[in-house]
Amino acid sequence: MTEPSFPRLPSPTFRLALTLLAPLALLTACTPEAGSGPTPLWQDEFTGTTLNPAHWGHQTGNGFMNGSEYVSGWGNNELEYYTDRPANVRVEDGQLVITARKEAFTAPAGGTPQTFGWTSGRIRTAGKFSRTYGKFEIRAKFPTGKGLWPAIWMLPEDPSPYASWAANGEIDIAEGWGSKPTQVAHTLHYGGVWPNNTYSGVTAEVPGGVNDWHTYTLEWRPGEIVWKIDGQVTQTKTAWWSAAQNPPGSDADLNPWPAPFDRPFHLLLNLAVGGNFDGNPDATTPDAAEMRVDYVRVYGLEDEARDPGARPDMTYPWTPRPARPALPDGNLVYNPSFDWADTDPRVTPDATHLDGVPQSAFWTLFTLDSAVTLSSDAVQGRALKADITAPGNVNYAVQVRQDGLNIEQGRRYEVSFDAWASTARAMMVKVGGGQDRGYAAYSGEQSVPLGTARTRHTLTFDMKGTTDAAARLEFNLGGAGANAVWLDDVQVRAVGDAAGPRPPAPDGNLLYNAAFTQDVPGDPGIPGVPGTAYWATWEDGASGLSAALQGGEIQLKVAHVNPANNWHVQLNQVNVPLTQDRTYTLTFQGRADTPRSVAVVVGENGGSYARYLNATADLTPTAQTFTYTFTAPVTNPSAQFQILGAVGAPGDAYTLGLRDFRLTPKP
Repeated sequence: MTEPSFPRLPSPTFRLALTLLAPLALLTACTPEAGSGPTPLWQDEFTGTTLNPAHWGHQTGNGFMNGSEYVSGWGNNELEYYTDRPANVRVEDGQLVITARKEAFTAPAGGTPQTFGWTSGRIRTAGKFSRTYGKFEIRAKFPTGKGLWPAIWMLPEDPSPYASWAANGEIDIAEGWGSKPTQVAHTLHYGGVWPNNTYSGVTAEVPGGVNDWHTYTLEWRPGEIVWKIDGQVTQTKTAWWSAAQNPPGSDADLNPWPAPFDRPFHLLLNLAVGGNFDGNPDATTPDAAEMRVDYVRVYGLEDEARDPGARPDMTYPWTPRPARPALPDGNLVYNPSFDWADTDPRVTPDATHLDGVPQSAFWTLFTLDSAVTLSSDAVQGRALKADITAPGNVNYAVQVRQDGLNIEQGRRYEVSFDAWASTARAMMVKVGGGQDRGYAAYSGEQSVPLGTARTRHTLTFDMKGTTDAAARLEFNLGGAGANAVWLDDVQVRAVGDAAGPRPPAPDGNLLYNAAFTQDVPGDPGIPGVPGTAYWATWEDGASGLSAALQGGEIQLKVAHVNPANNWHVQLNQVNVPLTQDRTYTLTFQGRADTPRSVAVVVGENGGSYARYLNATADLTPTAQTFTYTFTAPVTNPSAQFQILGAVGAPGDAYTLGLRDFRLTPKP
């Protein structure tokens, strides 16, 4: 069938008339006649010299308000400040041009002026055009360069029927990694309200690369969403869910199928810079990059009023799964010392293996832009050796993993293993969920320092999530240079019942040892710093962080500033109990030897690292008291408090002084 085509519209006046007519057609609930094929409903061909205000509105800033709190970086640690300047968003030669620019730009963020290193543009049709179902077609070309994040996506016009993100849904038509010039992501976000959300999608190959013009299409019908690139199907989704309760715990908590993708969504076009998706720019990233859009066209589909049918069979976090039994000694890890022969009767036909490594049943390797060679080192008692030649940019770029651990709600677990490295370094260890659990971190993400001698490491955690019979033990070895790491005698065991939320300190403070005076058996605190029980520091391995205690003040000395990321240095306390909808007040005193802005965070320890409080403190050489209030969006008995370091020029150094932390619920 020949598809109806949109004409190039001759003038903004005519486009405005079409815009006024399209909502009328939607309000009358007219559907295309059977057999008529896709019906043009709405378009923008980007003729003229300015963005059509009847179609699009600008979103400006570096974040959004979550209740009374400002979430910077749009919740993804993005670097850019979106503006409505022609330098960032313009129309020329029949195209929309969104330009990301490396420049110093000072603007308010949460009411406080800040200087940002990048600007860009983000536009949307919210309040102007939205629709349930149809064909959405966008012809675009994306820029490339590390840290660039072009996106064509959709959000619900009215989020309230299904609470908030991601229970109300998000549809990502195409997102580009600037460092991956031939790939885009197609993703659905859904499930429970963050942080109990999940997502699913694919990475699609783009013929000729994203720098060329391509047509990205979404065909959305009741119970089915199809993605296409240049007319070729790249993904079809027919299963998702939305929960009315948070956290959801049973099928009874589900919103009616096919929620949340049965409500009007609007379109967004933007070019982000930095953050969680593709990391931050590097020396190879261009100082100016353009995302171009030739047109946006929306059609009605002749079968978009069809019955979505019954809810498909799906696996939910609470769906019972067959649990792999523990070994006779209670260990949940199979082949813990990499010495089970492949002919061992305990090695099942579906067991995974590490390529080229004998006696590696039940283990898995994941890599991302990295290179590693695995081998079995008989000299060290058949330990697994990971020889990392290209470490990648993130800790999970090299991940040695075992899946299928049955981690039960309400139980306490002990994780222990032997590990060492060719040079001193750290690795991240985690027991958590897979994609259907949003990669939740049941144990938190534990940074384990490695030396060159074989050492036994032990950590414990309480399982507060829903029982997961397919949990994963991860050894994340990426992002820490080229070196070798050995692993042996890996154990995960249940050691009793989980403790309830820890009570406040005797003075009502939810932060323990706020005055830095306590040493507690089993909680060593900051290594080498007596009196710091319950506190921890972390650094990225390149910051040269050292800590000392003087007169009740914890002093953090940073020898090498990371110019891009404030999280390169952290002061942390975990297991902070918070209650949903309860308002809290945080106070502390802080100073710096030179003026510095540090981040102040209360949020999730692992998973999405959702931030309930995401603020800044502008420190000077004179100690000041800082006060913040926030409302917890969820109940979390094991939240974490963090002070994140400051950014600055390469080679810069600074010292922070912090004391008298206090976190209390408001009466």
